[in-house]
Amino acid sequence: MSLFNTSLFNTGLCKFSRSALIIFSLLLSAMALALPDDRQQTISIESDSAERNKKTGLTIYSGNVIISQGSILIEAEEITLHYQGSKISRIECIGTPASYQQRPQAEGAMLVARAEHIDYLLASDQIILKRNAVLSRNGTIIKGDSIDYDIKNETWKAKGNDLGEQKRIQLVIPPSVQESTPQETPTQETPNQETSP
Repeated sequence: MSLFNTSLFNTGLCKFSRSALIIFSLLLSAMALALPDDRQQTISIESDSAERNKKTGLTIYSGNVIISQGSILIEAEEITLHYQGSKISRIECIGTPASYQQRPQAEGAMLVARAEHIDYLLASDQIILKRNAVLSRNGTIIKGDSIDYDIKNETWKAKGNDLGEQKRIQLVIPPSVQESTPQETPTQETPNQETSP
């Protein structure tokens, strides 16, 4: 009787061990696919010159500025870092154009943004593109005078400007995306669109 009970216990333990091993393997696979949070990575900044004003809380980098942090890469002619306390709250980029790129997911496509003026708002995880703005991902390209992109929720709003070069917004959707995700074509009457590129 006790041998039978021990046998049952060992069989149950063996099944439990196999289940635990499978779950552990799946967790390891998921961890391998997930990118570490870019904001937990070290920030590296290169520029021709830099100036820090402790009173205003601004640091201005000028001349071929490159900022990298994890998968994030920002390039501009001038970048201003705005602080709240000791943390960077906003990265303001000026260029012809300035550029921002990031791979939000390990298996996802690279997000690439370009504009003459880019605001990266760290607290809300948004990038605001102004003047000759272009946003692309997965082959989908959005052009407008201004584009607001929510990185976390993968939504965007774009506007044209009657006085600027980009009077209307343009959206280019490749055939592969057309088959999988229905999207609306923007018109002048409805300049604000929200979808994931």
